[in-house]
Amino acid sequence: MQFTDHGRDYRTIRASDSKRGGMALQLVAVREGTTVAEVFYSDTIGEFTISVFEQDLPLTVIEHLTQAARIALLPEKKIHGM
Repeated sequence: MQFTDHGRDYRTIRASDSKRGGMALQLVAVREGTTVAEVFYSDTIGEFTISVFEQDLPLTVIEHLTQAARIALLPEKKIHGM
């Protein structure tokens, strides 16, 4: 997913994390090439967590990321209510 917010371009990268036992959706600021936030879904505990690596990131950017993470990271069985 790519989007622009407050004049800044972002893209997401989905990654498996075997050490933490789950999947992550990283948010990258395109121009700088840096990861500014990450949502992680733990297969072990079945919960989402968020880490923000940049101060004063607009809430609308976090909202885009969390909405995308619910779609991209939630296991298929959870989507269908199993």
